[in-house]
Amino acid sequence: MELNDDMKTLLRELGMALHRALTKDDEIKAITERIKGSGFDIYLFMEANIALDRREDEAEGQLYLHSPEEQAEMEDMWQFNNYDEQFLASLKIQANDTGK
Repeated sequence: MELNDDMKTLLRELGMALHRALTKDDEIKAITERIKGSGFDIYLFMEANIALDRREDEAEGQLYLHSPEEQAEMEDMWQFNNYDEQFLASLKIQANDTGK
């Protein structure tokens, strides 16, 4: 898909906004300062892949992490085994509402 200059500008602005959001976040700043205080320089390299799909109708757009078809398929697959739950718990992420 060929993008016009306006869309290229919008995507560039989105990238800059994401960068600002990360660098201005107080929690991220505090953690990076602690790393620097430990005598390390820190470099964060992130890649964001953005896919655009032109809508055929004039309805307002939505932000999808996956295509609607993939989202429906994945909802059935979102079940964690004990290993998954232990790994997520080590990252302080609660995988379900059962309080395991």
